Amino acid sequence: MLDDHVTLAGAGAELSLPNTAMRNRSVAARRVLARAAGIGLDEVLAAARRGDTRRIRRPVNPALLAGLAQTIALQDELPEDRADALALYALIRTGRGAGSLPPAHQALHVQLVHAWQGPANARQLLGAYRNIPAAARQTLEIDLANPHAGGLVAEEAWLARFAELFPEPAPMLLAAPEREPFDRLAGAAGHACETAGERVSVVVTAYRPGEGLLTAVRSIAAQSWPDLEIVLVDDASPGEFDAVLAAAADLDPRVRLIRMPVNGGTYAARNAGVEAARGDFVTFQDSDDWSHPRRIELQMAPMLTDRAVLATTSEGISVSDRLVMTRPGIRRSRVNVSSLLFRKDQVIRRIGWFDRVRKAADSEFLERIQAAFGPGSVRRVATPLALIRLSEGSLSRSEIRAWWMHPARTAYMSAYRCWHASSGSPHLPPGPDRPFVAPAHLSGLAVPRRFDVVVAADWRFLTGTQRSALAEIRALRSAGLSVAILHLEALRSVDRQRRSLSPDVQRLINTGQLDQVLETDEVDAEVLLVRQPEVLQFAPEDGCRIRPRRLLLVADRAPARRDGSDRRYTVEAVGEAARRLFAADPLWCPADPGVRPLLAGTDFPGAMTPFDLPAVVEPRDVARPMPARRGPAVVGVDLCDAGVWPGDLEAALTVPHRCRSADVRLRLPESPRRPSGLPAAWLVYEPADLDSRTFAAQLDFYLHFPPEHLAETTSRPALEAAATGCVVLVPDHLAAAFGETALPCAPETASAVIEGLRRDPVRYAAQSARARAAVARDLRPAVFADRIAGLVRATTPAPAQRGRNGPGPRPVTPEEVHR
Repeated sequence: MLDDHVTLAGAGAELSLPNTAMRNRSVAARRVLARAAGIGLDEVLAAARRGDTRRIRRPVNPALLAGLAQTIALQDELPEDRADALALYALIRTGRGAGSLPPAHQALHVQLVHAWQGPANARQLLGAYRNIPAAARQTLEIDLANPHAGGLVAEEAWLARFAELFPEPAPMLLAAPEREPFDRLAGAAGHACETAGERVSVVVTAYRPGEGLLTAVRSIAAQSWPDLEIVLVDDASPGEFDAVLAAAADLDPRVRLIRMPVNGGTYAARNAGVEAARGDFVTFQDSDDWSHPRRIELQMAPMLTDRAVLATTSEGISVSDRLVMTRPGIRRSRVNVSSLLFRKDQVIRRIGWFDRVRKAADSEFLERIQAAFGPGSVRRVATPLALIRLSEGSLSRSEIRAWWMHPARTAYMSAYRCWHASSGSPHLPPGPDRPFVAPAHLSGLAVPRRFDVVVAADWRFLTGTQRSALAEIRALRSAGLSVAILHLEALRSVDRQRRSLSPDVQRLINTGQLDQVLETDEVDAEVLLVRQPEVLQFAPEDGCRIRPRRLLLVADRAPARRDGSDRRYTVEAVGEAARRLFAADPLWCPADPGVRPLLAGTDFPGAMTPFDLPAVVEPRDVARPMPARRGPAVVGVDLCDAGVWPGDLEAALTVPHRCRSADVRLRLPESPRRPSGLPAAWLVYEPADLDSRTFAAQLDFYLHFPPEHLAETTSRPALEAAATGCVVLVPDHLAAAFGETALPCAPETASAVIEGLRRDPVRYAAQSARARAAVARDLRPAVFADRIAGLVRATTPAPAQRGRNGPGPRPVTPEEVHR
């Protein structure tokens, strides 16, 4: 199975596998990484702990092994992870040479040693690596010189190196040794720059501020831009903070202090500040950060020379109170979203206000400007113009780590990006209403929730599994049950970058037609229906707060193909993960007649339902014309299930290639794997071009000829096509599984069968009617809803115990299984 997942990762696995493992906090995925490198995980960790370099000689891949070390280090999930990561990097360096480590990993090794073993060890290791990227080496050298963090040089010499990162005038440190270095920061503005009177309002929001607020306001008061106002908005801090707020207001006569009547969060306070701003342009300053004296001047320049530029941002460097920049796995300089500077009237009139969530709305606002005004509307000034303070226990540290973000932030990003891509108005009013969903964790309204059914799957792609699940959810909702979805990412589709939910799914969530829960939400469910066992094969170690009374693992895909290839999951690993995450004993339920024998044919370590989960296919009210007697027949394939395993796309297109006289049409999969070398005459649709119903409605014939070793006997796209009255052709060995919904034939005779039916409209109409009737009779949504409702009714009234590995619900009795 590990080898098959390595195959799925394909080219670029040295980046995509570590990023996916870190993004999902999957400790189990480390085994795939080790296997990709050419060695077992236990073997290489034992060798690293002993310093046994013999174990990593060729053909072990040092770049992939470095990806494993990176994953262990940046996940930092287990007590031994830090020691293991450092030992593994040391093993690669001594066993294969420092040059065998990719440059980014050379930098990360030194960064980890600096963070975990101190500057003396990092200083020694830095000299052993010659290919560290220039920016990372410069950062390490400056930090290793920092006298406030174990450096060995004088403050003046270190500060000169630190100042090289910024434009003139260089940052200075005030002579106040009792303060942290960050709060000693200052910058001389020099001569005020020349302007044409454009006023800039700087909105600074604060809640329970400390001395950092004075540092922030001083940095804005020292700006070279002369026509400036500073709007300080206090978000209803208690009275004991009045002195700090008054001191900040007294720093400069251009400061105006506004008090919010109740605490509403950073972005409600920003909205109040923007509304009160008198400037033609508005920018922001976080209450504990520091801005370079020329930040506003340099950000204004592009807008003054190009009216098409609506906004600018600049970069910032994250530092500790001691001005240490090194953060393992994090680039030194990044876009400082809080630096956003925009044309007030034009932007607010078009897109409205900040979303009033508690976190992450600054990124949404920036991306909304880009979406509303188009490419080039936001210009990035690629120069560090701010220092961003990272204190221990800060929000950024707890919810944003290397390659990982809190699930609520990723869900929010998926939701707002789907809205931005829509054709609707981009205007957001200042109140709490929004045209997309914000997770409760971000809105500050988190409360325990309860659902009858929660359906878990990898919702990034709409394959047949997800399309079936959506039809099942509609059936359950029609039966009066409350339903939500849970997104868990499967390792069968790895990616360097995070992907949003499938747009079709996200639109249902945004419009209130579908509820979503996150693994970090406190949720009680009568039934948790895991629609894809593979999402649990490499699941996170813990952190899930969803507690079901019944846990149903739906197997609509076998653990592997009949020839043993494409091993998707093991029953043991999935069952163990289900118990660990959800504190419930799983009940397996096949959802395809071909899957049960492969589950039950082994020493099955669990409970299984005596029934297969009924399929749900809703009738499609589609006007079905007869195939044209003149001209080619229209044939097609929906490739939604063929975009994962190598070779499936080619197999699915074998019969269409034989239909040389037909008008062939394809609907491509959402997954990254795509067919190549398609005939120019074929009509090929992207998934966003049209939905599956519209695609099937334009076909005369649907072709379902899967790879011969697939264990599964049914196909969601084929059944959906049959529901529209399209004539479906399948291979002879699937005749019993499809019944009257399809016509069996050999692949080599499919073209002749199509031609015969095209010339005989009576036979075509009869099969079309039989297929529609069979779908309506045998695949009724009510049958599925009744089966799941029976499980909901069978649950006990008391909620399950909570906790990482707390006791789950009582086991299912035989009588309940048969209901």
